[in-house]
Amino acid sequence: MNKRLFTLIIAAQLGWTALLSAAEPVDLTEPMKQSLVYLEISNSQYEQYQPWKQSPLSKDEGYACAVGPYEILTTAENVMNAAFLQARCYAQNEYIPATIKVVDYEYNLCLLTLDKTAMEKPLKPLRFKEVFPKGQRLDTYWLSSGGHLTTARSTLDRAEMRFSNVSFVKNLYYLATNTSRAFGDGEICCNEKDVIGMACWGTGSDSGIIPAETISRFLSQANKETYNGFGLVGFEVFDLLDPTMRKYLKMPDQIKHGVYVNTVYHLGTGSKELKAGDVILSIDGHSLNPYGRYLHDEYDRLSFENIILQKSDGDEIPFEIWRDGKKQTIEVVARNFKSEEMLVPYYLYGRQPEYVVVGGFVFQKLTRDFFSMWGDGWAGKVPPHLYRYYRDMAFKPSEQRKDIVVLNYALPAEINLGYQQLSRLVVSSLNNNKIHSLKEFVDILNSDTESDFFVVEFEMDSPKVIIPRAQLNLENMKIAQIYGIPKTSHIEE
Repeated sequence: MNKRLFTLIIAAQLGWTALLSAAEPVDLTEPMKQSLVYLEISNSQYEQYQPWKQSPLSKDEGYACAVGPYEILTTAENVMNAAFLQARCYAQNEYIPATIKVVDYEYNLCLLTLDKTAMEKPLKPLRFKEVFPKGQRLDTYWLSSGGHLTTARSTLDRAEMRFSNVSFVKNLYYLATNTSRAFGDGEICCNEKDVIGMACWGTGSDSGIIPAETISRFLSQANKETYNGFGLVGFEVFDLLDPTMRKYLKMPDQIKHGVYVNTVYHLGTGSKELKAGDVILSIDGHSLNPYGRYLHDEYDRLSFENIILQKSDGDEIPFEIWRDGKKQTIEVVARNFKSEEMLVPYYLYGRQPEYVVVGGFVFQKLTRDFFSMWGDGWAGKVPPHLYRYYRDMAFKPSEQRKDIVVLNYALPAEINLGYQQLSRLVVSSLNNNKIHSLKEFVDILNSDTESDFFVVEFEMDSPKVIIPRAQLNLENMKIAQIYGIPKTSHIEE
């Protein structure tokens, strides 16, 4: 009796379907050669302390796969600070220029277009299959920097909602464990012949995978004329376990599900329809437990964010809620928003920070990147009055406050003697005009031609800064020359 026949008999007797697949693993090395791409990424970032300076180019690498003859898919994390991108195909030594067509940091996916004139032949697009082979073996493929097809093995352990490394959004990921080698920069993960996802982070023992269903939704929008993105959550919830709280909300004893809305943002899905104090009983027909989770047909319990992330911007979603002592059904519009719309933007990848230098005073727009000046673990190091805006108000911009304008520090100069110890102060007004944004701050500087001084007031009863107008333009030029500032302001339109 040959070995294959013996394996089939044992597997049939014991019902071990996994043994059958393990007996003859599918090797996709040869067909993958026509679809996988190596990426060389030149990165550059602007400094936060001196926002007019840009760091030297550094090299990084990533991986991608073909989704069209001249289009490739990779993770958004690979390109978040990319200044220049080029790709390499199998058996072609010359690099191919690549440009970003669509990037979605919330989905952590990016679609790139290759320069077809630099390619010897078109790529073979991969087709992703929306399956969840839990507990089964995964094979991961990527094209190395040396042009070789590389593989790794792992086991698909579970699906769960997690924050990515690049966004404020919690998204759906598959988790692979028992990896034979580390992967997590855009490699392709397969179960037998099915391409089920793209790796996006990894350690020596496990990796996260963006599932095919997320990739399919992204590609369906990326191929439209306008990419509008998907719904993002516009509220925060709190576990509703306390029976006393349920009684206070006048909820009957038979309603034991539902999660409490404790904060409503000014951006995102639910920001216009929900109220603090609502109890969300179900979303799109999916009942939520007191932790805000619902039962998924394949993935078991998942957080409600997954329902909203599946909806395109503008879709209507039925919410069943408990409000004012009764059950109601409301239509909530799925809303997407950009990081730059936040009061304290979570990211501004590849973009120069907004700033203005006047009289040696460096005023900047507060962003999450601004806190990176304090290094690792910055949440416990940054000034509390600045961290409060990020923690409590980041998603609550308004017409009265679109930016948080901060005096970062003063470059030593004769015009600002006596003020050089001031730093990290939040601007309240300029010449008695309340400041709503950094652009408004700069507009007042440019338009107020009658005042002899610019008077900057700050929050928390901090000292005022008085900048004399006389010879200010000359002083600004001298300061720019001394400190090597090519432009004394940068404001995005």
